[in-house]
Amino acid sequence: MKARETKGDDLNPNRRQAGADAGVHGIVPTPAVDRPLTREQEAFRRLLSRVEFLRESIDNEEEGLDAALAFYAAEIVPRLGRKTALQKNLVRALAPYLNQTFFRRRQERFEMREVVQEALDEIAQTEKGLNDADLREISSAVYGVPYAERERKTLASVREALAQMFAEAGVEADFSALDCASTEAEFMARAEELTARMRKLKEAEMEEHCHETGHHVTEDEQLREAEAFRKKSVANIYKQLARVLHPDLERDSERQKQKVELMQELTVAFRQNDLHTLLRLEMQWIENEGGNLERLTDEKLGVYNEVLRGQVEGLERRQRDLLFHPRYRPIMVSNLGLPRPINGPERARELDDYIGAIERAVALMESAQTVDDVRAAVSLFRPAAPFSDL
Repeated sequence: MKARETKGDDLNPNRRQAGADAGVHGIVPTPAVDRPLTREQEAFRRLLSRVEFLRESIDNEEEGLDAALAFYAAEIVPRLGRKTALQKNLVRALAPYLNQTFFRRRQERFEMREVVQEALDEIAQTEKGLNDADLREISSAVYGVPYAERERKTLASVREALAQMFAEAGVEADFSALDCASTEAEFMARAEELTARMRKLKEAEMEEHCHETGHHVTEDEQLREAEAFRKKSVANIYKQLARVLHPDLERDSERQKQKVELMQELTVAFRQNDLHTLLRLEMQWIENEGGNLERLTDEKLGVYNEVLRGQVEGLERRQRDLLFHPRYRPIMVSNLGLPRPINGPERARELDDYIGAIERAVALMESAQTVDDVRAAVSLFRPAAPFSDL
């Protein structure tokens, strides 16, 4: 599991694993027959446990996704490059035969064009367009429409959809930046920028309207006061712990080293408003000093619980959005409309099989002379091709 930015650990490094358990169960009194936990204590234990569970789950998921991403970069990307290069060679080898003189049956000509079209589409998807002039010419021939015209139609349809979206939102947009785009990929990147700008304008407009009409002002003030109160609580814990954990106040050299590390964790946790880690450090300090855990009163726990609920919501949102993060987009495929990571080794095997088939097809095309030779080459990677008459 990856190391977290903050870890609220014990002064003794050998007790850090035990500290994780104690963070949930030791920070409030253990329930007894004659002393059940209060409502706030129960909520406190539950929220601490939830924060710990979510952090561990996210760490594990990120570790798996990072490993999948590393495998993709090291193993899949080179294979995709090899596949694309071979597809280009295959398209160039097949192009001269896509005519009525060579293939007299219309169905065979149609199917051969379909093979070339599929390869061209995959090349364009991988390289964000057809960058080779000869492939553009082949595309124009097999589609019966100049490549530049097809590209213009695609961009025009995207622009029309974008303009409709802006109109429905009541936002006037300047699309001049789109006119300078030379490829569909560049066009879409600029379209996304415009969309993000439009959303910000709408949010600013709504916020201004709320201020003008006086709506939500009282609610906003209450939220600000609550947040300020929570931050004050976090600040109080930080100041209290900083006094007892500051290494300059420690005479023992070994404990001073330990306190240097803990002060770093304490400072990071404070800057991130990370109450969970601060609470762990406070609990460990109380335990080390032989203090009474019941000093965490219900009033104090109530404040902590509010901050912890915010942390739980943030972690749950982060976990939900993890598969949608742009960082992991290359390794995601759609499953019933939802993203899921690819199986890297399985994908590598599939690519190896496909690359091997195209390599054999390209080699066969180098000596092709008859219709049967071309059919055999195509059948190496597309064995289901029927080649039947209409």
